[in-house]
Amino acid sequence: MFEKTALIAAKVLYGLIVCCGIAFLAWLCFAHLPFWGALFVLPIALVLTALAGAPLAAGASLLGGVLIAVLVVIGRKATASSRSAA
Repeated sequence: MFEKTALIAAKVLYGLIVCCGIAFLAWLCFAHLPFWGALFVLPIALVLTALAGAPLAAGASLLGGVLIAVLVVIGRKATASSRSAA
């Protein structure tokens, strides 16, 4: 249960981080470069960003997933103890 929750949360957070990074990079290229320059620079910048940012995003999503899983376990224990006390 713990591993499944951590894995799902990590995948979701990783996807959100990657999508936000891509959107920011696309905005940066298209807002500050001419159209044809942005079309040329964006794919190269995406590859370089993915090479540099993947370990950081993976680590952040793993930590976020573990944090969410710990909160779920604590929440389940708190609700289980209050149910058994009644």
